Amino acid sequence: MRYLTVICMMLASFSGAVSQTMTHEETMVRTSYARFAYAVQQGAIGKLALDAKSNRTAPEYSGMTSAERLANSRVTFTLSDFKIGNMRDIMDRRITDFITQPDKENLASSLTEMSYTEPGLSSRWSWFELTWQEAPAPPPPAGANMTFTEVYPLLGNKVPPDLAWQRYASYTVTVSFEGQSRGPYKALFIFGHDAKGNEVLEPHDLTTDSSGLVYSLHQALFPEPLLLGTLRTYPVVAKWLFENQMPDSACSPGRRDICCDLVKLKCGPGRTDEATLLSQPLPK
Repeated sequence: MRYLTVICMMLASFSGAVSQTMTHEETMVRTSYARFAYAVQQGAIGKLALDAKSNRTAPEYSGMTSAERLANSRVTFTLSDFKIGNMRDIMDRRITDFITQPDKENLASSLTEMSYTEPGLSSRWSWFELTWQEAPAPPPPAGANMTFTEVYPLLGNKVPPDLAWQRYASYTVTVSFEGQSRGPYKALFIFGHDAKGNEVLEPHDLTTDSSGLVYSLHQALFPEPLLLGTLRTYPVVAKWLFENQMPDSACSPGRRDICCDLVKLKCGPGRTDEATLLSQPLPK
């Protein structure tokens, strides 16, 4: 069932600049997209840092400057038209009223986890790599007309719908990557609880890979290898760290997590955390 691929997770803690009028649901949606975009950019600077360290460049980047590689990897999202409500109010509505089927391409993500080690430092590093891929064929008319009530029993979820599907955030998205743009299109986050009472969410975005959105909320994205090791001595890394640090007003210093401006959908390491780690001597 292409319209609803269920992805559930326990909500992770996060830091973000939140409007006083922003609901919990909109906050989580914006946090997911902002962290996703940051993780993609961190993958690009991670590759640049390792290229600088090894003094080698992969053939696919031959002739490209560091700035060009970073710009080419940047994914941007614009989110608007948020509507928040109770799932019971839309259970008899068609899924296509809330989730747009892509007509040409969708943005696929693959999670990369790397173990980076140098004397005195060993840490894991995570990022996402994105590619445009041909969108799947549209579903048959019967599937397109299904309601949330009709599709729920087909998902194999053992939790009753009134527990698993309690609240929703409906919104529109425009995504840009590698000079291509898609949207505005409709997407949906569903909020509920599992059998143990833990809050779970399900992102349903058929143009931007939903798995990347959910993983971005619980992956450790703080760039320790860039801050504690010799990678920080390379100019391309130092420049990126300076340009992407976030003010302490958007952060909870000391947590070693990235923090986000949820209006601009921009994330990065906090200024205090970054300065604290950069002040430590390099490992010997």
